[in-house]
Amino acid sequence: MTKPQVSINAYCRTLQLLSHLRLLPIVAVITLLIGCSTNVTVNGDYPSALVAKQPLSVVLVLDDSFSSYRFTSEKDNRQPVTMALGESQVQLFNRVFTDLFQNSATLQTLPTGQNTLDLIIVPEITEVQLATPMETQLNVYEVWLKYNLKVYDGNGQPVTDWMMSAYGKTQSRFLKSDEEALNQATVMALRDAGARLLTGFQQIPEIRQWLANRQAPAKLSQRTER
Repeated sequence: MTKPQVSINAYCRTLQLLSHLRLLPIVAVITLLIGCSTNVTVNGDYPSALVAKQPLSVVLVLDDSFSSYRFTSEKDNRQPVTMALGESQVQLFNRVFTDLFQNSATLQTLPTGQNTLDLIIVPEITEVQLATPMETQLNVYEVWLKYNLKVYDGNGQPVTDWMMSAYGKTQSRFLKSDEEALNQATVMALRDAGARLLTGFQQIPEIRQWLANRQAPAKLSQRTER
């Protein structure tokens, strides 16, 4: 009779459980877990949203730290987890701001000199939190993302400094690998970030005030012409 094969994920989780219950020496567990790390290059689909575009020209500044962002979690004796988020979050932010504004471009550094821009947007990922199946007691991952968006007008003057959080978790408990489960949870968190940007960006008090101030001269001109 052929012996059933134990998946690498089950093997690694068993080691983690034995460590948690102190049934294996710490040194032995660390040695055995070396080959049990989870490494994911996040890959997702971020569809276009049907929203009314603002007639503005904006530039999105995505520097190297944003576009190549990588998160690593090493908690106690649990298996290390590494997520390469950069490429996927660049894709998401490009999609969102293309949907929000009539004219949107991307740069790696802040623009210098004269320009015809209305807004300059500089996002930064400031925090990533991760809950693994060992912590959730389910075959799911949970991911929390926190972003800081610095927004300037075309002259480089600060408009707002906005913090935004997002959350996602594995939707299916029957994925074949930890990598698939972690990727799904992270993509869901990024989609949540996208939804919050789409619905919340123009509702930021400072952005609303900036838009009102920008529209006021045009309304005054229309009244004068009448």
